[in-house]
Amino acid sequence: MKKNNFIKYSIFAGALVLGVSCTNLDEQILDATDISKADPDAVLTSAYNGLRQFEGQDGIFAVQEVTTDFVIVPTRAGDWGDGGAWLQDHHHTWDANSREINTAWRQMLSSVYNCDLALAIQGIPASKKAQAQFLKAYYYYNAIDLYGQVPYREGGSSPDDFPKVWTSPEATAKIIALLEEALPNLPAKNTSDPSIASKDAANFLLAKIYLNKAVFDAPTHIGFNANNVANMNKVIQYVNAISSATSLANDYWDNFKPANHTSPELIFTAKNIIGVEMGGVRTRWYMGNHYNQVPSGWNGFSVLQEYYDKFNPSDRRIKNDDSAIIAAFGSPLGMRRGQQYDLGGVVPLKTRAQNGSLPLDFQSDLAGLPADGKIISENWLERWGIRPQKYIPDVTNMDKPENDYVLFRYADALLMKAEAIVRGGTSATTVVSIAVQLQARQGISTVIDLSTLAGIDKARATELWEEGWRRNDMIRFGTYTTSRATMKNTDAYRVLLPIPTTALLNPNIKQNPGYN
Repeated sequence: MKKNNFIKYSIFAGALVLGVSCTNLDEQILDATDISKADPDAVLTSAYNGLRQFEGQDGIFAVQEVTTDFVIVPTRAGDWGDGGAWLQDHHHTWDANSREINTAWRQMLSSVYNCDLALAIQGIPASKKAQAQFLKAYYYYNAIDLYGQVPYREGGSSPDDFPKVWTSPEATAKIIALLEEALPNLPAKNTSDPSIASKDAANFLLAKIYLNKAVFDAPTHIGFNANNVANMNKVIQYVNAISSATSLANDYWDNFKPANHTSPELIFTAKNIIGVEMGGVRTRWYMGNHYNQVPSGWNGFSVLQEYYDKFNPSDRRIKNDDSAIIAAFGSPLGMRRGQQYDLGGVVPLKTRAQNGSLPLDFQSDLAGLPADGKIISENWLERWGIRPQKYIPDVTNMDKPENDYVLFRYADALLMKAEAIVRGGTSATTVVSIAVQLQARQGISTVIDLSTLAGIDKARATELWEEGWRRNDMIRFGTYTTSRATMKNTDAYRVLLPIPTTALLNPNIKQNPGYN
């Protein structure tokens, strides 16, 4: 590619990679560099590495979860201020220059570019091509979910031209076609390594797309309550196509332990190998933990009381208090609430001396505390908020752990099927039987109600907390822009994020409604 074009793409997209994907399924790369003879394994590895961007606390995870009713990142004096970025996300006051909006855009579309490099290699084996197609579909799925439009290039077009743009309905159709082409050539699920794209993963993603298709087919993404029976039957079809190699784990926490790649429930993950590379999955124990806990944390992310109240207090999904957990970490994992303890669970922990050496007692929404996340009381500066910790730290290596980061799991597939049934789809399976399967490992005696959309919304919130689906679910259920305790902005257009300002230098990209 000519140097001036490289500069042009770099300016409008934030990186060259945002504008070079292709529309036709033959996938011809457009860069002048000869990629056709590259090592397919090396290039495909780069495409897979994009999955690790989901592990961090910023970018795509921030817009998927911090913008919802699940968590807030309160400002604690100078900590977590970051120019107001975190509270901007939570309060829905972002704009086209906001940090996490730009980061998520760059993360997804740079990963699309790496998929295109793999697909441009001459003679790439059919299985590897199918994996690159699946990954491209997944990255595009997330980009469409967040922004409602994506740039692309037509095969054979001039690199001097600006990329064209798919609308949400157009991109949805392209993603489905890409997955359908890839599906026959994808390998069966590897039961010891769910990080490899498989037929089960493709069937899961197709089910997810059809579940949201009524939203995606509306360019503004306002259409969440559409009862599209044909789409719902597709959801059921693709969930049913997931193989017998995939099943619920006996223990919910098996999905998040260091050796979670052995769980039969995991359909697709981002792979981490102990001691090899610092993985973003470590943020899942550092981002909320207090400085004096084990592992020592960054004292940030806090679960909102209204979300915590969705759970039965005895639900094991928020309280992993096995003896080994208490011995290694002092207090139960899950949603860490109340007085916290040192290793062994006996000696109570305190805040730091500069903040009074007060009991480290995690609470939220107590009298006198502001609901906007700006912690101004010194007594609560370090200890406000229930802290999420879903992944079990790898005590042999906290910074380079082996916990795979969970992207797709079977419990989600079952809940998608239940929702499809309630929205009018036809299935021999009943929602009651699905509820019984999930309830068996929750530690509660009451079977969850999956007979209504409200019941399914609650079931998804309690089952899938911190797994990156909350924003997507709230939009589909029509609650994302509803006023709540810590978010009063009800602008309906914010179901879509703004297109970053730099990307708008491409005249083919138009800003999403409401952000002009």
